[in-house]
Amino acid sequence: MGEGLYAGRRALVTGATGFIGSHLLRALVAEGAEVHAIRRTPDARPRFPVEPVEWHRADLGDAASLTSAVRAARPDVVFNLAAYGTTFDQKDEATALRVNVEGAWNLWRALDGTSARLVHAGSCGEYGQAKGQVTEEHVCRPTWFYPATKNASVVLLSTLGLQHGRETVSLRPFGPYGEGDDANRVIPHVIRTLLRGEEVRVTPGEQLRDYAHVDDHVQAFVLAGVRPLPGNAAIYNTGSGEVITLRALLEAVADAVGPEARGLLRFGAVPYRDSEVWEMCCDVGAARRDLGWAPRVSLADGLARTVSWFREREGSPAAVGAGSR
Repeated sequence: MGEGLYAGRRALVTGATGFIGSHLLRALVAEGAEVHAIRRTPDARPRFPVEPVEWHRADLGDAASLTSAVRAARPDVVFNLAAYGTTFDQKDEATALRVNVEGAWNLWRALDGTSARLVHAGSCGEYGQAKGQVTEEHVCRPTWFYPATKNASVVLLSTLGLQHGRETVSLRPFGPYGEGDDANRVIPHVIRTLLRGEEVRVTPGEQLRDYAHVDDHVQAFVLAGVRPLPGNAAIYNTGSGEVITLRALLEAVADAVGPEARGLLRFGAVPYRDSEVWEMCCDVGAARRDLGWAPRVSLADGLARTVSWFREREGSPAAVGAGSR
């Protein structure tokens, strides 16, 4: 992008040290925004060096600190990417409720007296056991606590947007991956294991998924902050718009690592879970239509960039790394 879409605008980001948040900071700076960001501790840092950013110390669970941060930042657009429960080790339900639902409410109240547009991150898991490429009109029936809290936050903020006239946009990212991703997510986990020359034990891989590079998701967030909206409670899916089996995805990951890496994949070594979500795929037509957005990064290119990023930081055995892209 880099089209100066945010020239003269002030943007405030929560969750700015997370995966998507770190990439969003860089994109907003590149678009000419005066970027402000929230962190809970003074030593928290984004996953890449980003300058200039003005940091404010606040917590979604502390309404007073949020109000102070908003007053100091005076934002035109607020991006709420802070969340708890995005990785399997984040299992405390009380914390998920406090951060994802009560935090959204606290942020909304902190914006009182401003005209800032609010762009909020939902979750693809809100749709639950849906079949096919879901549209935003699909009824949400989340099957575990994290997406249930994210759905509650989307419903809450969308309703408040309608009630009070604030421009409110929620995005539901499907399968974000890329440089700086959390090491325990599926794509980074497989990459790191293969780079060590170790076997990867997985299910048979028949699940259907939609994976899109983080740059494409970030582009959608950037556009959601500035494009004219059809209403004050817009919701959009973001993803590649293409369906892939988990097996084919992991084979593509292995191909990006090196010519011998496929031989380390052990499909069927792990049984399916009773709660397995068989299909998690989206229709992105609404975001294309309303935001003028389209995914640009191919799976092969995105995986090559991701593998390169992890390889530079962790190294790789010659037997797997030789000849890799």
